[in-house]
Amino acid sequence: MTITIREALQLPDMVQTRLIAGAGGLDNPIRWVTIVEVLEDATRLQEGEFLITTGFGLADNAERLSSFIPSLASQKLSGVALHTGFYLREIPASFIEMADRLQLPLIEIPAEINFSTITKAILQPIVNRQFETLAYSQAIHNRMIDAALSKGGLAAIAAELATLTGGAVTLVDALGFEVIQHGASDSEHASTETSAHAIPIRANREHFGTLTLTKPLPAWKELDDIALQHASTLCALEYVKERAVSATEWRLKGDFVEELLNGKPMSVSELESRCRMFGYPLAGGHLVAALKVDAANDSVQNELHQSAIMLMRRLCDLQQHSYLLRERPHYLLFVFPDNRASLQLLELFIQRWGRLHADYSLHISLSNPRQQLPDVAIAAEEAIFALQAYPLLATPPRILRYQDMKGYQFLFPYHRHEESLQALWQPLLAPLIHYDQKHNQQLLETLHVYLQHNGNGLQTSQALYIHRHTLKYRLRQIEEKTGFRLEDANQRWQLQLALMARSLQQQLYPSQA
Repeated sequence: MTITIREALQLPDMVQTRLIAGAGGLDNPIRWVTIVEVLEDATRLQEGEFLITTGFGLADNAERLSSFIPSLASQKLSGVALHTGFYLREIPASFIEMADRLQLPLIEIPAEINFSTITKAILQPIVNRQFETLAYSQAIHNRMIDAALSKGGLAAIAAELATLTGGAVTLVDALGFEVIQHGASDSEHASTETSAHAIPIRANREHFGTLTLTKPLPAWKELDDIALQHASTLCALEYVKERAVSATEWRLKGDFVEELLNGKPMSVSELESRCRMFGYPLAGGHLVAALKVDAANDSVQNELHQSAIMLMRRLCDLQQHSYLLRERPHYLLFVFPDNRASLQLLELFIQRWGRLHADYSLHISLSNPRQQLPDVAIAAEEAIFALQAYPLLATPPRILRYQDMKGYQFLFPYHRHEESLQALWQPLLAPLIHYDQKHNQQLLETLHVYLQHNGNGLQTSQALYIHRHTLKYRLRQIEEKTGFRLEDANQRWQLQLALMARSLQQQLYPSQA
């Protein structure tokens, strides 16, 4: 707390001083009083200082005379007082013009007033108010601590801040969700101009959210900022505590899911007990969603996965929806109840992610449902397989279901080994690849486009920009090299499966391919 130039001029010991110029800065706060007779370096002065000087050496130096007021204004001083009658008999007109233009209060002190009188007059209320601020700060701290220790959490801290300041308190977390709102709403102050002060909630370089205090502008006090700062610190501590509790809960959930994925035998009573502890419904079907953020490196990906975990948790808390989670190095596995609410939750998650991290693509795959919770081990393999094939079949942020993999699901579980995939396509496609390389042809591409257009010759030739006779020639070559007839639906399907197996191998094993 401090006083302004306007308040200082109204002090009893300041009645003989006179404001000469710079009335636009009368509400500048005075942080401290500095007395300098010879001002050699204005950069040593600090913002908010009130300078008292005799102006020694100014009258004889035109350069210093012209730069005096601008140099003080650039340092954002609260004001300057010139003691006339010693080295300056009167304040120069140029000082007055520049002080008015720069809104720097310029005050004349007559020769009969001592420096010490002015200094004491201004410093005394500053010190008194600082003591008041310290006492108030301690009182606020005690009340905030009581609120935090009441086990009311963030809500109790926000409520205490609203009570102390008489303002409206809003807490928005790092994901953009409004977590808490206390005090008068904006509609109640619709006819009054309001002022909102926001402060970030941080701990250990981590951003948890923003705490905002809103009050009518005439009612705002500097002490309100002190209360806001105290509340922010306690909110950060509350978030750290909440994070520690959540980490333990996630670890326990993750261990449970890992045991399910590893096929650990569990009795019905054990399953019921552990599901009850985590608030997850054992009855009904279950789905596994695999999630991956497309990032440039592992460090960025891990950070984004943590953000995804926090977002999912926040959404599930708001929707009162249950889930289980298991973190893996390059993806996340979520277990959800098989119902419409889970699918709506995933869609909402995608929308929110797009607002928070528009620059990072999100890949999400979904398994077939399972009726028994222990069967999520197979469901997880389906979801992971679909996630691996995602770039071949979907574009972010669409959810890729295992059942919608356009035939690629028939390559499960061949995808586990590169040799298994290669054995599916090599006998049929190797002759085409060899021919293309030797004769600089495009038999393999022609087969792919032909099957893609369901055997329609006109559409295939148009897509390849070749004559229909050229297409017929290539198709005959394909039949000769593979020994398969393209008119046979079963043999066409085998060729299609071979093409998919080769594409999948290139996707899953790029270095070997």
